[in-house]
Amino acid sequence: MSTGEGHRPTEGSPPKGERSGGSPPEGERHHRRRDGSTAERLVAAARVVLTRGGPQALTVQAVAEEAGTYPDAVRYHFGGKAGLVSAVVESLADDPRFTAIARDSGTAPRADVLRRLLEADRDLLLDDGSYRDFYALLSGIVLDAELRERVAVLYRGYRAMYAGVVGSEGSFTGDELHALETLMIAVIDGLAVQKLLDPDSVRLDVVLPFWRDVLDLIFAHVGGRRP
Repeated sequence: MSTGEGHRPTEGSPPKGERSGGSPPEGERHHRRRDGSTAERLVAAARVVLTRGGPQALTVQAVAEEAGTYPDAVRYHFGGKAGLVSAVVESLADDPRFTAIARDSGTAPRADVLRRLLEADRDLLLDDGSYRDFYALLSGIVLDAELRERVAVLYRGYRAMYAGVVGSEGSFTGDELHALETLMIAVIDGLAVQKLLDPDSVRLDVVLPFWRDVLDLIFAHVGGRRP
């Protein structure tokens, strides 16, 4: 909803132009968050506010003003600030390639799917803005129980996707698969920290091929010890 639309909605009501009947269920809010133009504008506005003023500036009022809408729109689409922050975090790694990679796990050759996954990870590492915004929010997320759980759910989804890629041939035990999927994410997140702090000394063109070789050795070892 743009600022040119007549009047401010009453507290708790859907913004003008949104469907009436109260807040949508959580699943529908998730869908609207990804596809609705107002919700997308709010997420983009939140990133602008975060970049300009830091986490302390990220308020419902500031985001609504940046997006050219009302605070009620934030509450309607996300339930409040916690939902908005989790949507921002989700948007930072919202690459359709990851969805396609997860879909192809178990049907395409694992080597091909893994190659695509590492390429997507590389491109994510090159997006300094996304990781900068994520780490700017991280301290607040860690200290807030509701936000911790929301972002933990996102990480569980990421681990499940990695597990689907590396475990598609069934050669890992459950514990091995958990260890590998967790470490794969930790490597990428850790590289992002180093790259943000000292970008000139982190050579992704050297590190990522070496990481791929390490993974190949792991797969060869596991495959060689099992019938």
